Amino acid sequence: MSQSMRLVVSYTRVSTKEQGEGFSLDVQERVLDDFARAHELRIVRPFSESHSAFRPGERPQFNEMLRFLQQRPDVTGVLVYKLDRLGRNMPDFARLSEMQSLEVISATEHLPPGSTGELLSVVTQGVSRFFSAQLSERVTSAMAEKASKGLWPSYAPTGYVNIEDPPCIEPDPERAPLVRELFELAARSHMSLRGLSQWAEEHGLRTRQGGALRKSAIHKLLRNPTYYGVIEWKGRRYEGQHEPLISESLFSRVQEAFQEKTHTVTKRSFAYRGLLVCGYCGCQITASYAKKGRYIYYRCTHGRGECEQPYVREDRLGERLFPVIQSLHMSGRQVTELLTLMHDRREERLRLREEKRKHLLSKLDGIGRRRDQSYVDKLDGRIGEERWLKMDRRFANEEFQVKCELETLGAEQEPSVDDIKATLELLHRGPELYRRQSECQRARLLRLLVWNCGLRGEDVDPVYRKPFDLIAQGVRSANWYPQEDSNRVPSDGGSGS
Repeated sequence: MSQSMRLVVSYTRVSTKEQGEGFSLDVQERVLDDFARAHELRIVRPFSESHSAFRPGERPQFNEMLRFLQQRPDVTGVLVYKLDRLGRNMPDFARLSEMQSLEVISATEHLPPGSTGELLSVVTQGVSRFFSAQLSERVTSAMAEKASKGLWPSYAPTGYVNIEDPPCIEPDPERAPLVRELFELAARSHMSLRGLSQWAEEHGLRTRQGGALRKSAIHKLLRNPTYYGVIEWKGRRYEGQHEPLISESLFSRVQEAFQEKTHTVTKRSFAYRGLLVCGYCGCQITASYAKKGRYIYYRCTHGRGECEQPYVREDRLGERLFPVIQSLHMSGRQVTELLTLMHDRREERLRLREEKRKHLLSKLDGIGRRRDQSYVDKLDGRIGEERWLKMDRRFANEEFQVKCELETLGAEQEPSVDDIKATLELLHRGPELYRRQSECQRARLLRLLVWNCGLRGEDVDPVYRKPFDLIAQGVRSANWYPQEDSNRVPSDGGSGS
């Protein structure tokens, strides 16, 4: 080994989010080793860690490197893949810069020597700091975007586990049955939160980290709509793509049990409030008791002034809303035909999706082979270092794009055949159920099917949720078009099974 070799340490770092973006520790270490050999540098000690560099003073290996450099004045350089590997905060970078006769050497960024190079280093660190702050904002936005698409954006709640392919949550085989039992127990008994917490402890229902579910955790769990398939994020609710652990009716019964225990509700609730808008002025339809308290009446809030909408008694309103359910009624024959059609198309979509997944995996494998070969070509001298770095960055970007496509493909979920069948059977039996239910139960059924209903005099104009809007259109026209390009399936013209 040449005596003129300069002594340096190497520092490699990667955060969790950068693992799949071409910055892996292996890639950095290979580049630094090659750079050191080509520039007569001797790496006396490598430092490596997987840690965010946004907050100062929190990186163990970086702090250890500073202590090592203070004890070794003969080491005159720190070799890094890029300057932002050293830190995305100014205090850490300043601690390094204050060491006399110590040069920061970037293997992939060509910085001029002297004060100009130091200035560019400081500017680079400032940009990295800005990038990290921007990245944090993007992560927050990305989580909100995932929630809006029905994907749980964070750590799975108790009873679920996170899965990567596709990136969502699924029931925990051990805890999910216990969570269901906890909801059922809370709905049918008058057990206190302390009692429910003791029950959870006795039956082994604990948090994801293994901690006990105290009263506050039990209360939070039983108020979480995620368990019946709704994602609540930053004050907004979205229909989740994950498998519910309980039904919405069970969740509602638990909330009613809470209200009874705390005596927060002393009067009868207004079943249809929040479901209706005025067809004359667009204001909300609210509810109140008559003077004697025997009947509930619904009326326009008059938020935009006087309105023609008359008062409607709750029991009569329930009858007026019956056509909303009747408009979705399907005969037994229609249910059978649609189930057959949707099953066939589901199989075709699954087949095409699997073909695309295999194609992307093959493409990803090919990129990996070409990336490995380019490194071998560099070692054998067939390509230069600068060209190899450009190729490696291009391959890393291609890998990232393919992985994004795979993640998007995995996030697309097909509803189960059982869910489709249960929904269609609900539409078949909907009118019969509606006739036999209380006003609160009728309102729950309506909320499953519509966003809201416009009330104009005695006329009701429902705004159906998808795909019930298409079903209502099919019932009205007596034609069935589950998709725009689907074959026409005629109605049997009857209402029986």
